[in-house]
Amino acid sequence: MYDLVILGGGPGGLRAAELAAAAGLKTVLVEKDRLGGVCLNRGCIPTKALYAHIVGGKGPREGLWSRVEGIMDKLRQGSATALRMAGAKVVRGTAMVVQWEGEKKISVRKEDGSGEEITGARLLLATGARSVRPAFAGNDLPEVLTGDWAITDPSLWDPERNGEVRTVAVLGAGVIAMEMAMMLQDLGKQVLLLKHSDQILRRLDGDIKKKTVQILKKRGTLMRDYVRLRETSPSGGKLILRGTSKDEPFEETCDRLILASSMEPVLDGFGLENSPVKTVKGAIAVDSSQRTSVEGVYAVGDCTGGAMLAHLAEYHALAAVSSMTGGNYTVDYDAVPACVFMNPEVGTVGLTEEEALARGGEIVSAKAYFAANGMALSLGESDGFVKVVARASDKTLLGVHIMGPEAASVLGEAALAVSRKLTAGDVARSVHAHPTLCECFRDACLRVLEKEK
Repeated sequence: MYDLVILGGGPGGLRAAELAAAAGLKTVLVEKDRLGGVCLNRGCIPTKALYAHIVGGKGPREGLWSRVEGIMDKLRQGSATALRMAGAKVVRGTAMVVQWEGEKKISVRKEDGSGEEITGARLLLATGARSVRPAFAGNDLPEVLTGDWAITDPSLWDPERNGEVRTVAVLGAGVIAMEMAMMLQDLGKQVLLLKHSDQILRRLDGDIKKKTVQILKKRGTLMRDYVRLRETSPSGGKLILRGTSKDEPFEETCDRLILASSMEPVLDGFGLENSPVKTVKGAIAVDSSQRTSVEGVYAVGDCTGGAMLAHLAEYHALAAVSSMTGGNYTVDYDAVPACVFMNPEVGTVGLTEEEALARGGEIVSAKAYFAANGMALSLGESDGFVKVVARASDKTLLGVHIMGPEAASVLGEAALAVSRKLTAGDVARSVHAHPTLCECFRDACLRVLEKEK
């Protein structure tokens, strides 16, 4: 019998397996597909590999697709090696939990048709999430792609094979939709953004949303608000989209339609449907240590709902394994960073100004612009800013919101500052190398202090 059985080999499951095995727990991970989950195989990694080439100009476009596949292969091999070195076993196959209470029993159907029964003292669910496919006629046509599979289509992304695709409609206005829309534009495609409301990146700080709308308009992005699709139909090699926008009928033509409006936890196919595990709003309910309602059963990552981020799933895993081994680590959700790899790049951590105000108490905010940053000017990428939100009384950093060159990298220092509850003065008085993009974060903190005068 195993000490821990893990279902799902995405970021959360992989990290849990590595941590648990390294802590001395006899661990087995069951994965029906390739290691890495959506993130490595159909999400974060291929998207960012394409982004680096398409937006960042890192290497020629010739042979781009094979380079992207090579990156994914290398990371999959690295994950397998890390598990092997930690001492975790991997079983390939589809798992079904047949006993939840007491000793956990899992039936695994392997790729060759054979079966295996696995038992464990504990069970960790890392079953992930998938794109929601809205209900409308023709939503299953070959030219209609979900956000978690669209990135795998070379006829859409490979510059050597995507010549016939000229116009792409993207349903949604969140992170996945924005990243894909801007990359497609940089590949020379015309993009039509179909938004469910009038919002862009609705969870982000208001100043970043405002700037994003300005950028989209400058790029000539076509947008429709309050869209409800009714049907799609093929016509002469094209897709005809029909629906309403602001309650008025519309008809548009495109070559591809990407459904990137939302993701939902995967709760079917593992025996969860009739299990005693409690769910809330379509996600597995967990406490701060990732424990479910069933003794000895944990859940991490996208299947628990909330912010669906690969790095958050890894820290869920840390919390779960910490609980199993006598620790007390829990995730601070007010200090979880997130990035949007569009152009300019976005990095954010902590509370937005709107969220901080809604919680009550006085705050102070300030911005510093990359237009005054030596490194940004040297790179020729000076559009954007760093915004700092702090508590008015003691200048403790509550949130940092970055839009500009290499924002995701600059975010590292900001995430540490918010996580450790540093003040604007702590950052401003720490010596920053020159010339660097991080100086813009320092300058924003200095401006918070100047507001005291």
